[in-house]
Amino acid sequence: MLTVQFLITTAYGAASFYLYTLIVYMMIKRWSEYNTTFFKLFIIEYCFNVVTFLNSFITLRAPQNTCKDCIFSFLFDRNSSPNEDNSPLQYFFTLHYAMAYIQYSMTFLVALNRLSMVLLVNSYEKFWRPALPVFICLVIAYPFLVTLPISSNNAYYIYVPGLLAYTTKSVTDVTEVLSNLKNFMIGITVLTTIANILALIRLKCLHSRISGAERNLFTVSFVSLIIQLLALADTLVLFLSSADTTSVGTQTAKVLMPFVSDLLTLNHPWTLMYFSTKVRVSMANDHFPSMRNRVKDANTPSSVY
Repeated sequence: MLTVQFLITTAYGAASFYLYTLIVYMMIKRWSEYNTTFFKLFIIEYCFNVVTFLNSFITLRAPQNTCKDCIFSFLFDRNSSPNEDNSPLQYFFTLHYAMAYIQYSMTFLVALNRLSMVLLVNSYEKFWRPALPVFICLVIAYPFLVTLPISSNNAYYIYVPGLLAYTTKSVTDVTEVLSNLKNFMIGITVLTTIANILALIRLKCLHSRISGAERNLFTVSFVSLIIQLLALADTLVLFLSSADTTSVGTQTAKVLMPFVSDLLTLNHPWTLMYFSTKVRVSMANDHFPSMRNRVKDANTPSSVY
């Protein structure tokens, strides 16, 4: 189980979530300064991403890094029968697919939030405060509805000699779920792209009315879009070349997939820290005293993000 890839992905994942958690804790502690829908979305994404990352150890990371003769292989052999009840593995496997829907949806919501900011400069928060709970309920409900065939059927681990590792399977045919997921990822990414492009055009028209801080938060959204486009491209390569598993494109996409997926999950704390002066100052004051000298001269009133 302790392969190089497993150790590397676990190390940068732990570091990212350490920073992620500190940022969320800082925001909650300073809620009077961060009580906006953008930062609410950031905190909600944090919760979803924690679930996604931890769940991946059960359905993806651990089995894919465990050989037949490895110390912990007995854990997977114990749940390798498709005819025996391996609960709660089917629920973890359901999360594996459902969280993909949720991650792409959350990126779209952030883009929509930034678009509404440039269209409704002085009133967009009034729209988002009542709408946000409704959006989040939809973001959660739809994925679990379309993945119901997985959660209602048994899941199991199977050893694949060609991979020298285990993989997670469901007794039900997941082809339809995968097809729906692919179409959803394409559709929601198109909408996210349109929202970002419209926001960028509007920002250029309202350059004097939009603060640099708000533009920085748009940049955070735009970076997420670029990463989502990369993840979608990698996924489509795997879908389209599934018949030719030995091609260079397929093999490259397989190698990149775990890292691209992690980038989609873990980029948020790093991009926010890089682009938001307010967050850097708050983090320096609350958690990283050594950073104070670098930011102490920054002009950071409470309205700056």
